[in-house]
Amino acid sequence: MSLPVGHALNEWPALLLEFARLGLISFGGTNIAEMERVLVGEHGWITATTLANGFALGQLMPGPNMLAVTHYGYVAAGPWGALLATLAFYGPTALLSAAAALLWRRHSARPVVGAFRSALLPFGGGVILAGALVLGQTSVRGALAAILALVCLLLLWKTKVNSALVVLGAAAVGALLGL
Repeated sequence: MSLPVGHALNEWPALLLEFARLGLISFGGTNIAEMERVLVGEHGWITATTLANGFALGQLMPGPNMLAVTHYGYVAAGPWGALLATLAFYGPTALLSAAAALLWRRHSARPVVGAFRSALLPFGGGVILAGALVLGQTSVRGALAAILALVCLLLLWKTKVNSALVVLGAAAVGALLGL
């Protein structure tokens, strides 16, 4: 399914609100499962392939890996969609992060702050797992792709090789194998 660039520009209020919500509930790139549900399934602004490709490209770029939201906004609504998606995704979160940093500095010695931080760890792990499953379902199709994904996982887990090199290497091998 190929979506025309700019098809969601008439939905800019929804685009703005969805990207702001996604930014507020994201921890880095761990919210990919919710992004797929909303951007692909609910609104149809992008395809699952666009989501996976944007996420992979975001891993290679310097800076936040979720700069892919700019790409998603562009695919959904052209240049204005890219701007809206980026500002909506990062703006509210940046303001809340600044406020949280000030509060953390002021109250970090309190036991409840440490307990809150510890409580977020299992949540973060679950969200990361959900994102990995979404990307795996979209990107791993067939036995050769599964073997390539497993080799990449083992390389990243057991060695200190740069993840960008693993992504580029997997892309090259995938292209050679016709994946």
